[in-house]
Amino acid sequence: MKLIRFAASLSALSMAIAGASVAHADSPDQGSDTASSATAQQAYQAVERADRKWTDAAADVPVNASGKDAIKTTQQGVGISVPNDPSSKMTIAGRNGKVSVGLPFSDSASKAASSHAGTATFDNKNGSSTTPIVRKDGSVQINTVINDAKAPKHYAYKMQVPEGAKIQRAGSSVLVTKGEKMVAGIAPAWAKDAKGKSVPTHYEVKGNTVTQVVDHGSQYAYPIVADPWMGGDLFSTLEEDRPGTDRSHGTVFSGKLSAWGHYVYRSTPPYRWGAVVPFGTWIIANQGWQEWKDRLVGQYPPETLQQQYTCHAYYGYFVVGAGWHWDIELLRRSNPDWNKYPWSFLQHKCNW
Repeated sequence: MKLIRFAASLSALSMAIAGASVAHADSPDQGSDTASSATAQQAYQAVERADRKWTDAAADVPVNASGKDAIKTTQQGVGISVPNDPSSKMTIAGRNGKVSVGLPFSDSASKAASSHAGTATFDNKNGSSTTPIVRKDGSVQINTVINDAKAPKHYAYKMQVPEGAKIQRAGSSVLVTKGEKMVAGIAPAWAKDAKGKSVPTHYEVKGNTVTQVVDHGSQYAYPIVADPWMGGDLFSTLEEDRPGTDRSHGTVFSGKLSAWGHYVYRSTPPYRWGAVVPFGTWIIANQGWQEWKDRLVGQYPPETLQQQYTCHAYYGYFVVGAGWHWDIELLRRSNPDWNKYPWSFLQHKCNW
């Protein structure tokens, strides 16, 4: 009888241990390889507190918890995918090619979870999480949410670019270029703590890896939010003879900077006569003009169009007050000396 009771007790104990093991495996905090919904919500709220405009700009696209891609969409002609498995790469495919981006700590991070449309969160299991937000303008903010001072300071993104393309620094930005054309770019690095204080940050480029370094510490309020903001098109709209334009000087070609292009442009000081052109202005003046040629005015436009465009890139927003919507006119005369004298642009305002 004692032997039977012992056997029964042993059996019950075995079942209890087995049950505890199953419960442990199903626990979202221990055995599950998917970030919890709470982690996703907390990361989203941290980004929202940093700047509500960033979360408001998220594309209204569903997040798929199963399958290869958590998010797969096309926004403003740019194809974007965010994987469920962090060991797979995120992709951005624009007019000039596709760039694949490996996520930080992909060997240990959890699978994607989401609390809002157009966003996904990967728990890096080291005091940080990665929260890409797919935006309506066809760009992606790959937000890093840093929860405490013990979290890493280096966040590496290994990139795969088209054959013949190169990754290069352009001031505080990073560009992926192939010949004269930009395939994609990363806007200047930024980071903010929970009180809105800027945290020192910058990019390092080594081979095909772009690393964001965030120099955080106990002097800052957590969580800290940082991100590489990736995009492909500097202009959201390019069109001929938009409504309300004066056509007395022929066809009017118009362009409006995208939110991503806007940030690339304004993140550097304005151009000043006689000074070196800041990189943000240089990117808009050169890569932006190439975009106009590809999408609007053709590869061999009259000289006057480039002259007017370059004037707008240098002075249009910061000095002339042209805003983000720039108009250049086909029948304006060529003016090679448009920038010869200081402040002459204040007279002609880029449309002489």
